Order: sequence, then C-alpha cells, then structure tokens
Amino acid sequence: MSTFVILFATAVLSFAIRSRSVLKLLVLAALLAAGYAAIDAVPLGLSHFGSDQAITLFEIVLLVVMAAVVLSEEENINITQTLFLGAASVALLESQSFLTFVLSFEALSIISFVLVSNIKNREAAIGAVKMFVSGALATALIVLGSAFYLFEGHDLNAPLQEVGVYGTVGLWIMLVGIFYKLTIVPMHTWAADSYAQIRPSHAAILSGMVKSVAVVGVFMTFMPFLLQQNSLNLPVLVMLALVTMTLGNFMALFQKQVGKILSYSSIAHAGYMLLAFVAVKSAYAPVAIFYIAIAYIFMQTALFMLLDKAGKGSSSVTLDDLKGLGTKDKTMALLFTVQLFSLAGIPLLAGFLSKAVLVYAVVDVGLPLVALATLLNSALSVAYYAWIVKHIYFDEPAKHSALGSLRVSGFAAQAILLSGTLYFGLFATTVFDLFV
Repeated sequence: MSTFVILFATAVLSFAIRSRSVLKLLVLAALLAAGYAAIDAVPLGLSHFGSDQAITLFEIVLLVVMAAVVLSEEENINITQTLFLGAASVALLESQSFLTFVLSFEALSIISFVLVSNIKNREAAIGAVKMFVSGALATALIVLGSAFYLFEGHDLNAPLQEVGVYGTVGLWIMLVGIFYKLTIVPMHTWAADSYAQIRPSHAAILSGMVKSVAVVGVFMTFMPFLLQQNSLNLPVLVMLALVTMTLGNFMALFQKQVGKILSYSSIAHAGYMLLAFVAVKSAYAPVAIFYIAIAYIFMQTALFMLLDKAGKGSSSVTLDDLKGLGTKDKTMALLFTVQLFSLAGIPLLAGFLSKAVLVYAVVDVGLPLVALATLLNSALSVAYYAWIVKHIYFDEPAKHSALGSLRVSGFAAQAILLSGTLYFGLFATTVFDLFV
C-alpha cells in the first residue's frame, strides 16, 4: 500500500504547485520512490494469479509508463490526473476482496471521466460525452450484477466465491458492464469515436495505461468464476473474442483518420486479450494476459502520444497528413514505425511474443481453430499498419500538412516507451520466469 500512498499524496500535493518544471521534478521523484516501495514491499495481489512478483513487475511497468506520460505532458492538471489514475491502478492490482476490486475499477472510470472533461474543442466535447454516457451505463450494469451476487448471500469483503444461478447471472451482468469499458464488441461503439475525438494524449492514458491495468485486474478477479463455469462461459467468450478482433481489424482498414485506425486497433486488441479468458484453464493464460498487457501499455501509449505531438494536441491527423513524414521528421517516423510494427506482431518486438503466448494458450486448451482465426486476424492487421508506414516513407510530403515535432521531453518520453517495447520483445524470460 505504500506505493498507493506515495502516488495519492503526490497527486493531492500537486494541486498546490504552479510551475510545470517543478511539478514534473516532484512527480518523477515520487514515481522513483513508488517504484522502490513496490520492489521493497510485500506484494498484495489478488489470489489465483501467477505470483506476487508478477504484480510487482506490472506495477513497475505502470510507473515507468507514467513517467513517460508526465515527461510528455504540457498541462499540470493532466499530470495530476495521471497520478490519481496511477493510485487507483495500484489499488486495483492489490485488491484483496471483490469489494475493493469494484471500488478501484469504478475509481479508474470516474477519474477517466474527469480527465477527458478537460475539453479544448467541439470534437473533444463530443468524444467526452459519448464516453461518459457509455461509462454510466456500464457502471449501472456493474452495480446491478453486484446486487445479484449479494442476493445469493455472498460476502463482498472476500475474494470471488463459488456461485449458483443468481451469482452466475450477476457476474455475467457485471462482465457485460466491464466489457463495455474494455471495448468488447458489441459494447465497443463508444470507443471507436471517443478515442479518436478526445485529445490524443488523453487517449494514450485511457487506451494504453488504464485499459492494460483494467484487463489484468479483471482477469485476476474473475479467474475463479471462469474456471468454475468454464463449459458455460467458453462458447460466449470465444464468440466475443473472435468477433471483437475481426470487426476491429476489418473496420480499421477503411479509416483515413489516424486516431480512428488506432481506436479500432485498440478494439481488436481487446479481442486478443479476451483470448486469455478463453484459455483460462491453460497454465499459460496468466502469462498471456500479463504479457499482452505489458506490451500493449507501451505500444498504445507511445502511438497516441506521438499522434498528440504530430497533431499539436488535435485528434484530426489523417493519413494524408503523414505523407512524407519519413523525409520531414526521421525520428518521429522511426518511432511511429517501430511501435506500429510491434502492434502488428513483428518478431523481436513485444507485440509479437504477446500474441504468440496467447495463441499457444488457446492451442493448449484444445482450440486450434480459434488460434488459426487469431493468426489470420493478426495478418489482416498488418495491412493497415503497413498502409500507415507506406504513407510515412513512400509518399510525397503533403504540402498542406503542418505537423508538430518532438521536443526534448517528448523525445525522452518516447525513448522510455520504445525501450519497453524492445526490452520485453528481446527478454521474454523477464515475464516467463515469474510463472514457472
């Protein structure tokens, strides 16, 4: 809990600091102290999930990504809200009961709504409203599902317990609400618009950081239920995973706005992540969800942050705007390309191994056709990632385009995220050894 206390206390203190440079120094020092506390303390992660060391590593990854976000940010209020999101994320990862999971999950949602309410234009306002309405509906479903779970006589101040009919109905109602927030089809429509309309730096935090933490927390919490009701849950989860990844990849092919492409890519990755829920009976499922969450938090955060710098805070950057970027700004072009290739699953990058472990886990539970469908989807995604790279390197520079560039702090942030993508692509044993 010391990690949570450091982040929360720093977030409260940050309201009194006006100087951005002073605030960034304070926050970076706090993140360093929080990292030391996470390593030094006894981890308190939920039961049934891999090892306590895995929770510690994920918290360290979270703090590293937060440091990159803080370095890149240009508004004090966004730095403060990132700290609050980090504190809620740690609380979620270290939840010891079903009640603390629900409260932490909703805290993440509420702080996310506050983050996107920092509105600068009409497009961002529309995206924020869509996100708020969808989030309110999802919260209502989570509360309703909790009521069914309580009605069956279960104790919220304990880990998830074995359930009967009412409990099963309640937990599935909760999962529908949670899947709403994780952008699982058909509860995805808000994200396709919201991520592409809100400021890209906000989308980086929500689509990258918050989503990765949430999916790990949900898997940890619901793993006993998924195992207990596997025969009932499996067909539904398989269908949701396949439809989500396929629709996300298919829709991304037809987008011209880069933010929209990344939004639908995010939806497709939600489908990939759901494969760990499908393969919950495999010993590789915890490794798979852990690995893809780590890879995704680096890749998605980096790309939306790059988009924010390229668009100077605007979400309206199109493929035409990126034409000739490889000539005009070689550094930004290279950063875009490496992270896109990682999302596509190119070997030696974190995105490749994260998908490989997921496919292996699915095969391990006897679902080779699902694994094949996943590989075909991954191949399909290469088309639109390569299409972006084609505009960056092989098209003539757009005369009307006036993209922004990376400053020193923005470059430092991207260097941190690139290091994560490369490190976890090359040194997979860092993750695997935690689950042996």
